[in-house]
Formats: sequence, C-alpha cells, structure tokens
Amino acid sequence: MTEQAMQQRQTPEEYDEEFEAQDKGPLSRWVSFTVDEEIYALNVLDVQEVLRDAEITPIPGAPDSILGIINLRGNVVTVVDARIFFGLEEKKHDENSRVMVIEVASGEIVGLVVDSVAEVIAFPESVVDQAMMSVNDDRARHILGIVPQDEKLIILVDMKSLSDITAT
Repeated sequence: MTEQAMQQRQTPEEYDEEFEAQDKGPLSRWVSFTVDEEIYALNVLDVQEVLRDAEITPIPGAPDSILGIINLRGNVVTVVDARIFFGLEEKKHDENSRVMVIEVASGEIVGLVVDSVAEVIAFPESVVDQAMMSVNDDRARHILGIVPQDEKLIILVDMKSLSDITAT
C-alpha cells in the first residue's frame, strides 16, 4: 500500500464523523438480511447475535409462523420463520439460512429465521425518519419504512410487531 493510501485510510469513527460533517446528520446502524430475495433490515441495537445452526424443537399447537424453541445457553428462545411471518411462501432452510437472535419490544428474546444475513449498513437518521413517514398503511404493520439505496429498496422492520406473534 502506498504511503498516500495509508494516510487516506479511515477508521469507522472517522468515516462516521466525515459523513455527519457532510450535513447528513447522525447515523443509525442496521443489520440487513434477505427473505424471498427482498432486503430487510433490523436496528443493530435489537440484534444480539446471528446463529448459523440451531436445533429447533417444534411446539405442538403453536401458530404457523412459530417454528419452535431453541435452547440458547440455558435460555428458551421462541423461533419465528420470517417467510411465514411476512406472509410469504415457505422454503426449506439451506446453508445460507440464519437465525437472528433479537430483542423485541417486550424485552423478550426471539429467534428470526431468515434466508441470509448480509451486512451492517448505516443510514443518516434523517433518511430513516423520512422512510418511517412514508409507510402508514395498516397492512404494513411490520414495517417501519422503506429506504432506497443504490438500485434497491431496503425494508426496515418494526420490532414491536414481532412481540405480537409470541403473545399468541
């Protein structure tokens, strides 16, 4: 690496400061994931960890979207299938499938099975606020907003709606 390139290299904090200095405002971070080739995102503060494999024990009589429970270091965690939860077609889990361990509004820990987990992305809070105002349809109760990025749309998921499913 050239000396000039090394001097231009920035830490994440420096990048954030530069981005904020461009009058974009403070950033919020989101973990992006895919379900049925759509890109979704959860606030990074709500995601505790991502599991590659988990042995799911079915619960007889549970709603269709609840796959069962897992034992996560001595804690019982309800596992929800994101495809069924969002009203999409079921798909067999494959090597890209992940269980995102998240905290819902009630403080309960839930596992959310998704097709894949991509990356952590940052949006200016002003963009997130604007996205939240654009979605006010009752049918979209699981969605906080939609953020356009490059040539794709990223759907921001509402954690409050996930706590509703575990209460049934």
